[in-house]
Amino acid sequence: MTYAVKYQGATKVDVNEQNPQALGFYEHVGFKLVGRSPTDSQGKPFPLLHMALVQVDAFI
Repeated sequence: MTYAVKYQGATKVDVNEQNPQALGFYEHVGFKLVGRSPTDSQGKPFPLLHMALVQVDAFI
């Protein structure tokens, strides 16, 4: 996570709502839920949870 945030600027992620393990992981490392979409980026019925890193300086 540190590399992704520090060198790639990964402060926002989309998580499939049907993947509670991924949701738990991102919450554990400091991401917070900021939104939801009923479909994925291709318009398929896979709800996405939009998450953002709250405290970026913790990784830098």
